[in-house]
Amino acid sequence: MQSLEKEKKDFFEQGFITFNIGDLSLIDSVNIDVDNLIKTGSYKTNSAIYSYNQHPRIVESYKFSDNCKKLALHNSVMNRLRYFFDSEPKAFSTINFLHSTQQPLHSDYVHFGTLPHRMLVGAWVALEDIDPNAGPLQIVPKSHKLDLFDYEDVDADRPKNLNTVKSNYQLYEQYVTDGIERNGLNAITPKMKKGDCLLWEANLLHGSPECKNSSLTRKAQVTHWTFDNVQKHYNPSFSNLRKNIYVERQLTFIN
Repeated sequence: MQSLEKEKKDFFEQGFITFNIGDLSLIDSVNIDVDNLIKTGSYKTNSAIYSYNQHPRIVESYKFSDNCKKLALHNSVMNRLRYFFDSEPKAFSTINFLHSTQQPLHSDYVHFGTLPHRMLVGAWVALEDIDPNAGPLQIVPKSHKLDLFDYEDVDADRPKNLNTVKSNYQLYEQYVTDGIERNGLNAITPKMKKGDCLLWEANLLHGSPECKNSSLTRKAQVTHWTFDNVQKHYNPSFSNLRKNIYVERQLTFIN
């Protein structure tokens, strides 16, 4: 209990914690399943507008692999989330990374929003020892305390198509870069070993902007979580927080 209480304090003060899930055999099985899935060529990838290199990110691996599903719903994560938020956690998204994304720093909350706000968590599990030259995950401690972003902050156009969504997102990325400097924040690169999990509050800035050798693998699986006391999930790209306009999005939960 005392350990969980300290983790909870660190999570809400720093915006993240790290721990090892202690289940390396499951991770080995996940790696085998992902490799086999890639060989089939029948897998879903992330949207091209959020891609920064030629390496695909596999989404919804839990639909094809019981092991990926077991990792997504791992008790070491769920028990912490229950304790931290006093609510039942509900997983709704998995992404499997093979290499670094080389994606600039960003918040998950620009993609998924909740009412009440900030009821969203990411869990990033290293599926191998992460080489520091492979474009490791970076985070910005305490950035979760920044105000929630609204596209009106950058005078973005109302999206009419994916091209507008992409151009608006590029305005957001520059907004983040400027905000880090303006608020005197700094990115750090946690050392992640196989089985390590980085749990972050959804508004925490994170990404993989620096990659010295993109040919190196950087295998990981991330799961996104919401909670059963959330009244509505919304799409920030089409919403307006200042005017209390929230365009609802439907999520499919992992069971």
